[in-house]
Amino acid sequence: MIRLLSFKSFPVFVFCILFIGQQLTAKAMAQVNGEDGLDKTVTVQYNKLSLSMVESTEKNLKSSKAKDVKLEPLTIVEENIANNLSSHWAWPEYTLDMIDSYSPFLFRTKKSQAVEEVKVLLTVDSKGKLSGYELVSEVDKGLKERLDYLVRKLPKCKPVPGFSNYSPEVFELTIRK
Repeated sequence: MIRLLSFKSFPVFVFCILFIGQQLTAKAMAQVNGEDGLDKTVTVQYNKLSLSMVESTEKNLKSSKAKDVKLEPLTIVEENIANNLSSHWAWPEYTLDMIDSYSPFLFRTKKSQAVEEVKVLLTVDSKGKLSGYELVSEVDKGLKERLDYLVRKLPKCKPVPGFSNYSPEVFELTIRK
């Protein structure tokens, strides 16, 4: 007959479960907050991408009222991304996967293969539409044109229900090779 768990090994079993749970929690926090979980800029990691919200430098930005935007229910993934970024705009669920799939296209030439990562500031207006972008990294002309193509393909952000105003926001997107 096989004994599943003896009374003597029960404390060891509980300790192992608690230790594994703590390690998984620490790893999840590191993925959300950067390296040490104490970072003030919250980042969402997905494969070779990271997305974070940047404080806007402009003070006189127009905001939309809740009645002016089309509120739709969000998926769990979209809610988590918006909560992790502390944003009232949610990127559609497939957005990060779509951007990640463009990585071979972006880094396909000899000059662009020398670049390890590209940082782009994405500006979302008060209606959730991507209104502009700014390259933070130095890139060649071809990579800039391919990034321009990628930015034009990005979907409109969804408003997160529960806010009274929806103002423009700036997100920093980092794409690694």
